[in-house]
Amino acid sequence: MSHHKKGSPTATLRTHLKVNTKTYLGESIIRVTGDAETTLACKILETIQGESMTEAKKKLLIVQEAMGGCGRNVVDIVTGIDHSRFDVTVAYGTGRLDDYYRKALPEMENHATLIPIPELIRDISAPNDIKAWLRVHALIKQIKPDILHCHSSKAGVIGRSAVIGSHVAKIFYTPHAYAFQAREFSKPKRLLFVMLERIFSHLFTTCTFNVSTGERDIALQYGIDDPNKFKVVYNGIPDIALPSREEALQSLGLSGLPQDAIIVGSTVRLAAQKDPMTFARIAKMVVERDPRAHFVCVGDGDLQDDVARFVEDNDLGGNVHLLGYRDDAERVVTAFDVYLLTSLYEGLPYSLVESLRAGVPIVATNVTGSNEVVRPDVNGYLFEVGNVEDGARQVERVIAERSCNGRFSPDAVRNTYLDKFTSARMLGGVQQSYLD
Repeated sequence: MSHHKKGSPTATLRTHLKVNTKTYLGESIIRVTGDAETTLACKILETIQGESMTEAKKKLLIVQEAMGGCGRNVVDIVTGIDHSRFDVTVAYGTGRLDDYYRKALPEMENHATLIPIPELIRDISAPNDIKAWLRVHALIKQIKPDILHCHSSKAGVIGRSAVIGSHVAKIFYTPHAYAFQAREFSKPKRLLFVMLERIFSHLFTTCTFNVSTGERDIALQYGIDDPNKFKVVYNGIPDIALPSREEALQSLGLSGLPQDAIIVGSTVRLAAQKDPMTFARIAKMVVERDPRAHFVCVGDGDLQDDVARFVEDNDLGGNVHLLGYRDDAERVVTAFDVYLLTSLYEGLPYSLVESLRAGVPIVATNVTGSNEVVRPDVNGYLFEVGNVEDGARQVERVIAERSCNGRFSPDAVRNTYLDKFTSARMLGGVQQSYLD
């Protein structure tokens, strides 16, 4: 409903002409009599709509540092949000740009103002952190956003504190897995992160969006803030046409594998969080027991050489295929019979949602987020972090049950995506909070 000041041209004209309008999906029906009145009514309506659109459009500033799932979430919001209601600006760190985000930049530029901030980096660095804070602070002063949404722990600190001296009506934060969950940090540093999360949530946050119930539970367990300041919004992805298994295998260069080959795949960064060495060790164990098994890893990262060395040292080159990064990773998942994820911790991994969309059952570690995607006996099984023997057993279990009793059919697995993890659900949850 639009509101107009007394004495405005629209209000004055409205007092002299009764125009009944009814709007459906942006189309208006005008009920008047006479050509002159119709012309005048159309002009009035254009004025009303113009004023309404100007008044309704909110300024949204997104600040982000991390990439991966975090970057993808930002891309989805920027490209999928109702642009008739939001004027979007994105300030992003450039240090960890991945190919997915880099390739999305042209499309994002069609919908938002993009501002790169090279100083916004993951590591603690006083000179860079101060520069990043000053740039975001100046940006807030300049554009005067109605809504600030910070993504990742580092951007959460820089972005939320940069509102000091300004009025921002609503401040949202999505951690995409809290920094204090990361085992790579020392205990004192993790405790520092907990304290910072508490301070910034109490002082500078309207609502935190958690990408899983487990992530929200962790926040409450550590006393980050009151329960009513957290909202679970699952990561969601659009439904797209996917290639057949044969087409995906051909695209991966694996069409020459035996007809009875069983493909266990993963599409992740080969980084510490994803624990790719456990993936490799599970592959070794399963292949030794069933030579039909082939393990496919689509992705690259810091641990790529370590994994390749393990494969070579254990003579697994014929059954373990390290294919490197591909920009079509979400499409080639249809080549897999089982999706394997060995993460140490998660927020809510997009890769698992992509697997569900493709109808591929999952074996994943029992960590926050992943254990809300995987439903045992419905779309896969879980195993404990680092437990190679149990991970191998669950992979073999999915293979056997698919073959023997038809469990984990593509339709059954895919339905768990449609029930919970579509992009429409994600965007609806975020946008509604922006507008409330």
